[in-house]
Amino acid sequence: MDVKKVRNVALVAQNSSGKTSLAEAMLYTAKATKRLGKVDDGSSVLDFEPEELKRHISISTAFHHLTWKKTQIFLMDTPGDDNFLAEAENALHVADNCIFTVDGVTPVKPQTEKVWEMIKKYTIPVLMHVNKMDKERADFFKAVDALKDLLEVRLVPVAIPIGSHEEFKGIVDLIQMKAYTYDREGSGKGSPVDIPDDLRDQAEELRANLIEFAAESDDELLEKFLEGEELSPDEILDGLKKGILDGGFVPVSCGSATMNMGTDRFLNLVADFLASPEDRGAVAASNPKSGGDVEVAPNPDDPVAGLVFKTLTDPYAGRLSILRIYSGTLKPDGTLYNPNKDANERYSQIMLLEGKEQKPTDAAGPGYVVALAKLKETTTGDTLCDQSRPVQFPFVESKPGLLTYAIKPRSRGDEEKITQALQRLQEEDPTLVVRRDPETNELLISGNGQVHIDTTIEKLQRKFGVEVDLTTPKIPYRETIKAAKKGVIYRHKKQTGGAGQFAEVHFDISPLPRGQGFEFEEALVGMNVPRNFVPAVEKGLHEAMQKGPLAGYPVVDVKVRFYDGKSHEVDSSEIAFKIASIQCFKKGVLDAKPTLLEPIMKLTIHAPDDAVGDIMGDLSARRGKVMGMQPGEKGKQVIEALVPLSEIQKYVLDLNAMTQGRGTFTMEFSHYEEVPPDIAQRIIEQAKQDKG
Repeated sequence: MDVKKVRNVALVAQNSSGKTSLAEAMLYTAKATKRLGKVDDGSSVLDFEPEELKRHISISTAFHHLTWKKTQIFLMDTPGDDNFLAEAENALHVADNCIFTVDGVTPVKPQTEKVWEMIKKYTIPVLMHVNKMDKERADFFKAVDALKDLLEVRLVPVAIPIGSHEEFKGIVDLIQMKAYTYDREGSGKGSPVDIPDDLRDQAEELRANLIEFAAESDDELLEKFLEGEELSPDEILDGLKKGILDGGFVPVSCGSATMNMGTDRFLNLVADFLASPEDRGAVAASNPKSGGDVEVAPNPDDPVAGLVFKTLTDPYAGRLSILRIYSGTLKPDGTLYNPNKDANERYSQIMLLEGKEQKPTDAAGPGYVVALAKLKETTTGDTLCDQSRPVQFPFVESKPGLLTYAIKPRSRGDEEKITQALQRLQEEDPTLVVRRDPETNELLISGNGQVHIDTTIEKLQRKFGVEVDLTTPKIPYRETIKAAKKGVIYRHKKQTGGAGQFAEVHFDISPLPRGQGFEFEEALVGMNVPRNFVPAVEKGLHEAMQKGPLAGYPVVDVKVRFYDGKSHEVDSSEIAFKIASIQCFKKGVLDAKPTLLEPIMKLTIHAPDDAVGDIMGDLSARRGKVMGMQPGEKGKQVIEALVPLSEIQKYVLDLNAMTQGRGTFTMEFSHYEEVPPDIAQRIIEQAKQDKG
């Protein structure tokens, strides 16, 4: 197996840049598919889920492969929508290369910086493709200049367009210094032509620029170039490849994916200049037993090791674990060790993914992206390796969902079904968070945005037949007291004809500092209350604290001193003292200036400079307290604020609106704080209505 002839590539873009269309054009041009799939008419091979067809966007990473110039190329077509960028990051984590597609009409979009920062994090070679050159207002050079300014990256054109807008008909390949034109039927076959006279001077200038970048990549070439010697074609190609692989610059091509123009030249770039697993070298891992560092080389003769970076559910094949192989040669019908689960996994076929289809293969080596079906223990993020050499690869840490809803099945019969269904969806999408709130007893679902939540609900119905309702989650308020109340007395007396019930308790109730919880002091003197009833009193207090008398929320930060009471030698019992303590506690709390507490969250917001004023005003309107602000990355500010949870349950939607999708934030619990009286009154009244 020739590892030098393998490429794997994550296609990444911001939404609506034509990334999937470019992948479709690459597949069709390489004869990996029989027709040119199009996103807009629903014929795309890579966007095949009903939720994707409905919205004309990628929601999940799709996979395919092709062969070009005897090079095996594995494509990972990732979503560009902000709701699903975690999918793109997972693919970038395992990819050796990246294709970054931009829109020739509007190259700079709200998420451009966000997507580029994610690409930079993984320090992999990048090809940039300026797409949609056939559209009105598309301008290749303006796009390149705008991206240079925004991203602060060295962009080097390797092709320029012939014609523009509806007159766009081909490209000048600056590497070969040849021009090609294309028909508008989408065949993808370039016809060699002379470089147009009006482009020759510009092409020669850019070609010279290209040679200079090639020379800069190698000290010997640079010395030769500076001495005025001409570089040979092979030296230029070697210099370009070295510069691209080292990240010294990013080559920029152009074309029209939907018209399949320029795709063949772009495929040449992928095969000739992007990295093989051998070019990328050894990958860092750890020994799962000792914890020591291990380097895994891309050698097909070494023991097998790979990382499962995605899980799919196929209606026929069942659960598919998508594996990037880093070393060794995987063959059908074997056993792999999963160090994350300390389990052995049997597998049968190895499959190459082709959109929603799968094709068996006899062997898969370093750089391959393959699927294994029906593994019992393995989930996304797990390593699979040979038992003879246990290794474990790191994976992307899942970020908490930013938008949360309470979810409830419409049919009572679906209550058990929904848990299993959501668990299956979580296997496919680890960014989906499902949990049961122990306080409100609500089932909560968290995602990265409204579209993320909506598509999940659609999948629930389509795949599992479960219809649900979404509501805003209840806020876990608390109740407490602000004053002490001494001498609270309650007598429980009940006569039912036979043995009665009798218990009397005397309490002092006082507030504790915030966060102290509950304190019980037994201060009895004399024998008015036998000591064997004290545990029943304490148990009653713990029960009473679960639902406070104001609005039914848990009571916190209260001390109860049990100092006296009365008992009856026949009618007193544990249950009688428990009931008495519950009622005495409620009575005392209502007399001790009760109040509501609300959870306060710490927000850390990364926002562009031009949105800071709006954000500050918005935080103030949400009863927020800005704790500080400091400069962040280029053109951004980092704002820290404390805000009540009730005011920011859908903050991700509002921040996106204020920043056009450029702002991000994290949120964590800080503390509890008293609710303002007018708001507290509304909460109490609503609680009474709900109870009624």
